[in-house]
Amino acid sequence: MTISKAKLPDTMKLALATAVAALWMAAVPVGGASAAWAGYPVDAARARALQACGDLADEWGYAYRACMAQHGQEE
Repeated sequence: MTISKAKLPDTMKLALATAVAALWMAAVPVGGASAAWAGYPVDAARARALQACGDLADEWGYAYRACMAQHGQEE
């Protein structure tokens, strides 16, 4: 008796491709994130400003920019 290869349904193929893409994207640093992994230092004042202003993201970023400016930091 021979066993034939079962064909995967299209939805299963899509789910598998999506899972592989998600794992690949999680493993590869992108853009600015790679700078932090490369060991670029962030001084304590900037770290405090980023922590304080991080929740102020609105659609255009005005509140975030204003908060960073109040802390004497660039956005």
